[in-house]
Amino acid sequence: MRTTSLLTLLLLFAILLAGCNIPTAVSTPSLPPDSPTEAVDPGVDPAEMPTAEPLWTATPTQQAENAPAATEQAANTPAANAEATPAAAGEPAQALDPAVVAVVNGIELRREEYERQVTQAQTYFLQQPGFDVTSEAGQEALARLEQQVLDWMIDQVLIEQAAQQNDITISDELVDSQLKRIKGDDEARFADWLSANGLTEETFREQLRMDLVTTAVRDLITASLPRRIEQVHARHILLSDEAAAQAAVDRLQKGENFIAVAREISEDETTRADGGDLGFLPRGVMPPAFDEAAFALQPGGISGAVRSDFGFHIIQVVEIDPARPVTDEMWPVVQQRAFDDWLAEQRAEATILMQ
Repeated sequence: MRTTSLLTLLLLFAILLAGCNIPTAVSTPSLPPDSPTEAVDPGVDPAEMPTAEPLWTATPTQQAENAPAATEQAANTPAANAEATPAAAGEPAQALDPAVVAVVNGIELRREEYERQVTQAQTYFLQQPGFDVTSEAGQEALARLEQQVLDWMIDQVLIEQAAQQNDITISDELVDSQLKRIKGDDEARFADWLSANGLTEETFREQLRMDLVTTAVRDLITASLPRRIEQVHARHILLSDEAAAQAAVDRLQKGENFIAVAREISEDETTRADGGDLGFLPRGVMPPAFDEAAFALQPGGISGAVRSDFGFHIIQVVEIDPARPVTDEMWPVVQQRAFDDWLAEQRAEATILMQ
């Protein structure tokens, strides 16, 4: 997330609950392309550690629409060769032990561990300003969170199986060195942070190991991705209300200047002053609906109101570059989206039984 971590998933939930600006990608560091079995410093400064944010790894619920092909090695995982089941639709093929929430390619996910992870995620949400657990929206958010935690646990099995198939291992020494750097010199502060997140040092260490495994698998899967790809230079106006978005579309259709309207009414505080300028964007950085609309426009074209989880976008394409280098800033996002697509393929082909 990082590969995208469940931390990103939780942050996305917080954004959706509180109202949002343009989505920001969060990613873990990449591994050296020639060293898939070694991981690098995860870049967590103890002085900047949140007071209540779990450091997990997960797959975002939204998937890109055009999935890059996985490498031959990664495609030869147990998940890729497994028979799909109706369980993906929530219909178990057989009764499971009540102590088991799911079976993924023969690997059991224990209810005790699932409930621990759910509790940890809820701990984060319950500490968010403005989060009302008694409200209908709050209850719906927590229910969605339970499903997403289960999805995350299923993903971990698929990632572990891919790692085993490709002889990827993370040594205890590497995990220890990363843990030592994250912990820093303030043992008490680190212990307080663990407690605030419902973690122990043992459970945190295992999550750190899994993040490093996930990063290694991600980098193997995306090693052949091209760095020069089609990109659009886009502007957007972001509004939370559909009627307001349609009114803005009407203004633009009557000839008003896009930049001026964006500066006046866009709710994206990050880009409003610049007339909604997002710069050059490769596919996968923005939500799928945004990508579909933006990449269908010609230079100078303006879309209608495009709905995403972040609101209603009105998009103007300024320029199209068919082979523009992906910036270092954007590269982890492109890399992550390709990995998410590969993981979605593994889920679709896996044998997954659920209660």
